[in-house]
Amino acid sequence: MSSQALTVLLIAVSIAMSGVIFIFFLVCLGRIENNLLKSRKKLETEVEERIKAERQIKSSLDEKELLLIEIHHRVKNNMQIVSSLLKLQCRQTDDPHVIEILNESQNRIQAMALIHETFYQPGNLTTISIREYIKNMAINLFDTYAIDPERIQLITEFEGISMGIDTATPCGLIINELITNCLKYAFPNKRPGKINITVKKDPLLKEFQLIVQDNGVGLPRDLDIYHTKTLGLQLVVNLTTNQLQGSVEVHRAIGTTFIISFKELEYKRRI
Repeated sequence: MSSQALTVLLIAVSIAMSGVIFIFFLVCLGRIENNLLKSRKKLETEVEERIKAERQIKSSLDEKELLLIEIHHRVKNNMQIVSSLLKLQCRQTDDPHVIEILNESQNRIQAMALIHETFYQPGNLTTISIREYIKNMAINLFDTYAIDPERIQLITEFEGISMGIDTATPCGLIINELITNCLKYAFPNKRPGKINITVKKDPLLKEFQLIVQDNGVGLPRDLDIYHTKTLGLQLVVNLTTNQLQGSVEVHRAIGTTFIISFKELEYKRRI
């Protein structure tokens, strides 16, 4: 075979091999493209399923939030009904002692109702703002005892404190009792004065400190808050030690100062 014929043959073989390689490349490319399309469809399906699942979760959470709001709203309304019944009962008696007892019971129920009123506000279902809570409670107590806010000033300091409902409920009742005690006994004969309420939290110890101080006439020197027949002080001590697992200090240097120390209660599952 001549060299020219051999050259032509080699060129033909090269072209044929190139064609085979090109066809093989096209087949591989087609398979890769097909696999990519399958992967893309699978990914799109997974994304759609995830979006659907997220929508279902959000819908479920929205339903639970609405349910919690409704529960707090109904509890608050039921407490308001009881409070109204006590108010009506007050009108059925002329005994000052009975009226005082009914009014104090009404104020305690109002203090608990205010907690639920704050909790059923949308977006605030886990903690309660102490600032708003005490502000509303003080307004109610000042109205109950017909106290001129210009005569007895309420000064508060809270540092943006918030609490869960298990902690806020006994804490709110304690504050209710201490403010009531100040309004009833600390400033006799229209005496002017001040009530300071401070709530702060130690971030290291995770401990709250509630300080209620007045510049009134002060507690009797021989009064032991741990052994008293006064229901209000009994509630303060029992709620602090039994409910909040905390401690109570009383100072009588100028007026009366209560220092309540306690920690946030851990939520206990009911079911």
